[in-house]
Order: sequence, then C-alpha cells, then structure tokens
Amino acid sequence: MDALKLRASSVALIGDIVDSRTAPDRQALHDRLEHVLDETNARVLAQDPATITLGDEFQGVYSTLGDALAASFRIRAGLHPMADVRFGLGRGAVSTLDPRRGIHDGPAYWAARDAIETAKERAGQAQSRTSRTAYVSPEDEPGHVAAVQAALDCLDYMVGSLSTTSRRILGGLMEGDTQQDIARREGVSPSAVSQRMRRDGIGVALGAMTTLAGLP
Repeated sequence: MDALKLRASSVALIGDIVDSRTAPDRQALHDRLEHVLDETNARVLAQDPATITLGDEFQGVYSTLGDALAASFRIRAGLHPMADVRFGLGRGAVSTLDPRRGIHDGPAYWAARDAIETAKERAGQAQSRTSRTAYVSPEDEPGHVAAVQAALDCLDYMVGSLSTTSRRILGGLMEGDTQQDIARREGVSPSAVSQRMRRDGIGVALGAMTTLAGLP
C-alpha cells in the first residue's frame, strides 16, 4: 500500500520501435536506442528514467504529461532516420513491485499500455497511418484528453510528413542549435534553412512541441 501511495498521480511512458524486426542491424539499433535514452534522461527530469525493458520496448515515469511528451519528442528525433517509434502515455498511480530490480506496475502503466495499443491500431488505418502517440487518462476530464490527443495527432502528421532533411533541422532546433549552426551542418545557406522552416511548417511543429511539453 505504501508503494501505491508513493506516486499517487504520475505519467508512464511506454515506447517501442516500429517494425524493429526488419532492421538490417538490430544490434546497432539497440545500441542507438540506449544512447538516445541516456541523452534523453540527462535532459528531461524523470521519476524513473527511460530504460529498455525487453527487446525493442522501453518505459519511464514522469511527474507531468509535459515531461513525458518532451521525452518522447527527443527519443523520436534521436532515433531518426534509423528507426521510428510508437508511444503510449498514461496517467495514474504507480506502484513499485520490486525496488531492487526496478519493476513497476499500476494504473499509469495500464493506461499507457492501452494507449500504445491504440496508437498501433490507428497506425494500421489509412486515415491515421501517421499516428505514433496516444494518451489515456482516467484521471483527466474526457475533453482534456481529447484535446491533447487531437494536438498529438496533428503533430504526428506534421512530423511524419517531413523529409529526412527537415526532420534533421527540427531535431537541431529542439537541441537549441541556431539556424546558422544547422546550415553549416547541412552544407546550405541560413536562408535555405529559413525557407524550409516556413515551407514545411517546422516552426509550427516546434511551437506545438514546446506548448505540449509545458502541460501539467
């Protein structure tokens, strides 16, 4: 019972690599995932840092939905273009079943599991094939959950529609790089980066990520 009360309301994040079995080098993908999770844990405050749990699946626990989403944004950007990622987020209580091994359970995980299954199911439908992120929360008002999900659907569509170059530009901006830094790295002019940002809606996507990362 004490473990259940330890985190009365947290946000669990469950992620898995999309089509990981088709990866040409699964060891390299695993190593890259470990590196990206380490970098994300260094930048996003977590109650339980994101760690690989089994094969291509990982999970973490955060105090706020915004922190959990910020972690998902960084993980997805860090793995591109090697792999894409699917995320399920759920709000609720978290219990510790085995402190020594770091095994957790509880409503937040159950909601996150339902969410990732929803994201997977929606990605299999033509009208929502870009879906990568879903949020489930019995604790929030249904209208709030629906609004968050609508924003995530739009963001998934925008990011999923970007070219590899535009995804790299977005990733650089997420890391705080200037347009000049990105231009030098891409071998183009700063004006070319600026034009691509306007044309592809990169600034809009970045703004949406910033707003969502601030959610309680």
